[in-house]
Amino acid sequence: MKTRIAAAFFLCALLSACTASPPAASRSDWIKAADGNYTHRPSGAVCAVEVEGFALQGLLMPAIQGSLGTCEYIDGAGRIGEIRVRRYIAGVGETPGTIQNDDALMRGTVSDAPNKVLQGTVRVGIGPEIDGEPSVRFMVTVVRNGLLIDCVVWERQTLWANSSLVNDFIVSCQNMTSS
Repeated sequence: MKTRIAAAFFLCALLSACTASPPAASRSDWIKAADGNYTHRPSGAVCAVEVEGFALQGLLMPAIQGSLGTCEYIDGAGRIGEIRVRRYIAGVGETPGTIQNDDALMRGTVSDAPNKVLQGTVRVGIGPEIDGEPSVRFMVTVVRNGLLIDCVVWERQTLWANSSLVNDFIVSCQNMTSS
């Protein structure tokens, strides 16, 4: 009888460990430099004070599953940018497209091109409204040190015709890493 109880206790403890959620995001993983830049140590992602005309507004620790922190940016024309660091969780994401892209990135290959290594994914679509006006959102996701880094910008649809600032933010964001 004691053996059965001990075995049941051990099995429950093992199952609890397997189903426990990953550790929560920690602000201590982010280092703020004297110049105001933030660096996420585990991923190497850097959130500069200014990125291609976008000013850093702050670091948030959203209570979103997998989120390890988000740096928020705005520019003078009302464009919004974010640098997000996320932990990969299979089957979890903003949209089915996000989940598919994250899975492909973490596998490192694309099913129709098994000999090619996937370096990043791109999503473009409707974003949240900005001051009541429809917006377009552009997002690139890369993997660094086993973590997902999203470079995201959205702007009013009326500004989309001249999206060079959006592209500049995205390109700079992908290349900002700690040395």
